[in-house]
Amino acid sequence: MSTAAVVRYWLACDFHRERRIRAVLSSFHTAGGQLQPGIVDHLAGRRINQIKPSQPNKPYSAAEWERLAQACNTMIKSANTDHRRAVEASERGMESSDASLSEERLAWIIRSSGPLAIRSLMELFPTATVETHQLVVSLRRSLFPDQDVAFAYNLLFAIRTGIVPDGIDALLTGDVTRTGPSSILLSYMKGRTGKESLVLSRAAVRVLDQWLEHSALLRGHAGDQGSQLWLGTNQRTKEGGRTIFTTPRTQYRRRVWAQRAGLIDDDGGRLQIHGGRVRATFHHLKDRSAWTGRTTIDPNHSAKVEADHYLSSHTPAQKDAIEGIIEDAQTDIRRKAAPPLVTNERDAAKFAQQFPNLVQEAELDLPAVQKLLDAEQDVFVAACASPMKSPYAPVGKLCPARPWVCLLCPLAVFTARHLPNLLGLKEYFSAQAAQLPLPQFMGVFGPYAARLDEEILPRFSTWEIAAAAGNHQTLPLTLEEQGCY
Repeated sequence: MSTAAVVRYWLACDFHRERRIRAVLSSFHTAGGQLQPGIVDHLAGRRINQIKPSQPNKPYSAAEWERLAQACNTMIKSANTDHRRAVEASERGMESSDASLSEERLAWIIRSSGPLAIRSLMELFPTATVETHQLVVSLRRSLFPDQDVAFAYNLLFAIRTGIVPDGIDALLTGDVTRTGPSSILLSYMKGRTGKESLVLSRAAVRVLDQWLEHSALLRGHAGDQGSQLWLGTNQRTKEGGRTIFTTPRTQYRRRVWAQRAGLIDDDGGRLQIHGGRVRATFHHLKDRSAWTGRTTIDPNHSAKVEADHYLSSHTPAQKDAIEGIIEDAQTDIRRKAAPPLVTNERDAAKFAQQFPNLVQEAELDLPAVQKLLDAEQDVFVAACASPMKSPYAPVGKLCPARPWVCLLCPLAVFTARHLPNLLGLKEYFSAQAAQLPLPQFMGVFGPYAARLDEEILPRFSTWEIAAAAGNHQTLPLTLEEQGCY
């Protein structure tokens, strides 16, 4: 086996097959087997195929979930009715001294003999007719649940509990601890975490109790397999073959069961039964089960009562204050969403045409605009259209905002002469990002740094930014900012 042949095969296979082949070759080499040096080097290196990340299981829709549960209930109800009728017939046959092949006598003989193969059962009745043969097959199926019935109970139990599929399949009768007449503590094994336990809901307890009653006769004939929770018989067992199976949830069984139940998905195709999707749907519905569609302070109150008592008792002054807070918040959101005003225009008339909203809100005339453009109203990183009408201070008082607050201010105008200080502010942001934890930096400087990097600096040319680099003034910081930030 050459190195090229191994690598060629690995390139054509998937991750799991390559992993298994690597394990076999590594064990062979460790045990003293001779491999080519190239293959040994590949075994020590990284894998060619990387595992693909798995996608979360998609929950079933509400209609699919309802059809799935209904199919289980329908099959269980029919099988349980037939089982009770067959058990009652066998009890009458036990007390009867009639030697004829009546239904009661046949039921008692089959119940006593256990789930034998059909041919072995028919050997007990050498004078049986075709009708008797059909009756024997029907009674055997009714007395001892087959794999389809066991799977229906298994699936309905998964629907009611949401336990991992492998944990349900590996359950033993010893894992069921009854803590009361209608309460059960179930212990199961979860592959990723280990042993876990769950207090079953009333619906899950009813399913489990019904299954234990339904499978009691079969469990009595199962011997060592009787400790397995899920038992089912094979109706087509050949002579000498196995008649009791403890793994009802096989891929074949899921596919055949869905076909026999006539399950379809929302697209009209065959509904695929997947244990992971059943568990995902259970938890998806559980997260929404407590939501009533409304929020109330007291669960004993209706939404109308709480609205009348808590939302309608404000005084006019309180309502005005609440509306003022809402208006301020909306104005702040609108102000932050507005694009920054970046210009290289020195003519006041053209500037007024480009930014009419700023001129109107700040009540600027052409002389005031010209002062703005001539750097007479410059602050550290911008030119302020109206320092005495700041959104961060009462009208008539000078704006007290820190330099980076101008980056989100609707009155700020950024020009090329402000580039040095803008670049200095960018360096300051970089230093704080390296010093502060990310949540703290984003809470204090995040919106301003994003505005500077994404909306202001990109509007200047590369040569303007290069010419302004390194010429910024000292950032005006308070003593607290110098010590804390």
